Amino acid sequence: MEDLPMMKPVELRNNVWWLANRSESLLEVNVYLLCYPHEKGQANLILDPGPPELLACLQKAAVPIIGGLEKVNGVLINHQDPDVAPNAAYLQKLNPQCMVVASEDTWRLIHFFGLKASRFKAVESYRNHRAVMPGGCRLIFVPSPFCHFRGAMMYYDERSRILFSGDLFGGLSYTPDLYADETSWEGIKTFHQLYMPSRDALRLAVSRIRNLDPQPEMIAPQHGSIIQGALIKDFLDRMYKLDVGLDLLIASEKAENYLGAVNEMLDELGREASGEALAKGIAALNRDKSFTSVMTFAGSKVTGFKVEPPTAVKILLDHLRAYGGAGLESLVNLVALKTLIGRNIPVGDILPQSSGEHDLPDYFE
Repeated sequence: MEDLPMMKPVELRNNVWWLANRSESLLEVNVYLLCYPHEKGQANLILDPGPPELLACLQKAAVPIIGGLEKVNGVLINHQDPDVAPNAAYLQKLNPQCMVVASEDTWRLIHFFGLKASRFKAVESYRNHRAVMPGGCRLIFVPSPFCHFRGAMMYYDERSRILFSGDLFGGLSYTPDLYADETSWEGIKTFHQLYMPSRDALRLAVSRIRNLDPQPEMIAPQHGSIIQGALIKDFLDRMYKLDVGLDLLIASEKAENYLGAVNEMLDELGREASGEALAKGIAALNRDKSFTSVMTFAGSKVTGFKVEPPTAVKILLDHLRAYGGAGLESLVNLVALKTLIGRNIPVGDILPQSSGEHDLPDYFE
């Protein structure tokens, strides 16, 4: 574990600072300060300033760098959540000239924190989603819609090559380390499966990150650890393939539908054929002890699948036909067909299909 200065700022790159602190929470909050020196002074921006309980910590961190939060000239906000945006209102009170920059969708919600409409600028108003900062450096606005809010906006500082990604690539902190390592993926994966709506939203955001030129050398999320080096490509690749939110819910409901279908089949087969025949077919699944069964049972009831549900159901029906005797064999396809159609489950994945015209009776030839 790193020996972190828990209450002190950390300079990530020249004039780019991590503020806030580590609180031993699973959901650590990261706040970042960007300083842009220029001929007439310095512009100071804070990204995602966080909730009110962090305000004193931020002030303590900012004093040795810029003299205090009253020196903040602008606030960049990813989305409207209470762990992200509320301190923007306090920063505007400390410096009435402080500008807030966010998407229009985000503004519709964050203005309720008491922000001034006269000191707001929408990212949509910047040409090509780019702003030239004092001193000539460029800041690129990278929309990441539905990750996890419609108006979520990432900010890419070309000078430092740091992408400030908001909740995207945020993670649960199983350790307090500021920088991510291979073990950080589990916390990132869990966070996204809980809070991101769909894999398609993630894929769009990941594609936009991959299209940045030059590519980021660091991804600084609002939660968890900062990603750098080879982990960036690795975690981008993993994120692109990750099932989250609705994907997991649909998969869960799909499995439950198959589970209900297979037990419905077994119930009907048990009523129409002998219980002994059904028990023989089920027992045949566990005959070979050299490999695990494809599903779990409690008596004659299926309680879970260990492989994809269509594969498991097909294997079960094959065993019922092969080992359940003639009486059961004649019923399996009929009962399965009726049950699958009734539950809108694709029949072709489970039941043998006709090969075509050669299966027609002789009188049709």
